[in-house]
Amino acid sequence: MFMQNATTFRAAEKVALSLTGLNLAPDACAPGLLAGSLVETEAGWRPVERLMRGMRVATWDGGFSPVARVERQHLWPAAEVEVIHVPGGALDTCAEFSLLPGQCVFIASAVAEEVLGTGGALVPAAALVGHFGITRRRLFRRAEVLTLRFASEEIVYVNSGALIHCAAGDAEERPASVRPDHFEILGEDRAQSMLALIATGAMTTAGIARAA
Repeated sequence: MFMQNATTFRAAEKVALSLTGLNLAPDACAPGLLAGSLVETEAGWRPVERLMRGMRVATWDGGFSPVARVERQHLWPAAEVEVIHVPGGALDTCAEFSLLPGQCVFIASAVAEEVLGTGGALVPAAALVGHFGITRRRLFRRAEVLTLRFASEEIVYVNSGALIHCAAGDAEERPASVRPDHFEILGEDRAQSMLALIATGAMTTAGIARAA
């Protein structure tokens, strides 16, 4: 029991503590990569925590784009804190890595081409659970989470094969765009439908109709 002093025995007032960069429970909709994830730069593959403003990163459209800023936060173990674990080999990755549940992953697929008319679609990492061996894992130790921002929205390679969406956010640190400009984010139901079609091997309109 906390007391103001030893003679009055009155309960002390609650004190709110705030530490910059410290989160006990992350926003489930927030994007982010855990430290140790590898991102391709002009100098080769580097851990995401070693990236700095101005470094050029390989993007899905084939070019290298400079990082506008790197946002950092620390997560601490708590009962409600979970991350999405992507095992090595899933999403064509060379090694395992983890994402925040709200980080969007670009899934390039003939299914998306047939249904949406685009080369792929963005899927929240949480929607991937149960597919490709991807699981939720409770956070048991402190972890650094990093979010990359570019001058315009980009999709970057992580651990060789995973395609990770990065929202726009300029170097003056104005609020970054929350929703993508060029790609559609599928809700969980639509994402599950697309992933199920991919799992069945449906590749054409006729095949998609049969699988559905």
